[in-house]
Amino acid sequence: MKPIIDTFVALGEMDTTEGRRELCVAADANFDEAAGRLVVRLEAFLRNTDLVTKEKHSTASWLPQPETVSESVGPEETVELARDIFHRWVRKVRETAPLLHHV
Repeated sequence: MKPIIDTFVALGEMDTTEGRRELCVAADANFDEAAGRLVVRLEAFLRNTDLVTKEKHSTASWLPQPETVSESVGPEETVELARDIFHRWVRKVRETAPLLHHV
């Protein structure tokens, strides 16, 4: 598998029952050259904002479950398609999120 993108975006902060958390989305895309398939693993999670403690990822009932998207594609289209899939994921997560405090 050839790595295509490994990206991460913090969408903003929110107050939760566990305290202040940052909403994050991530994607890891790889291309199976032999099969001509792009595989993109997507996740969304909350992480603590306290820089003094070790980073901890958690989830919430309103967050979408992690997804894996697989598409047949030529090698020249992999980066653009992986980015499109990631941007759709970001939009989906934003739509499910309670009020965010943008940082």
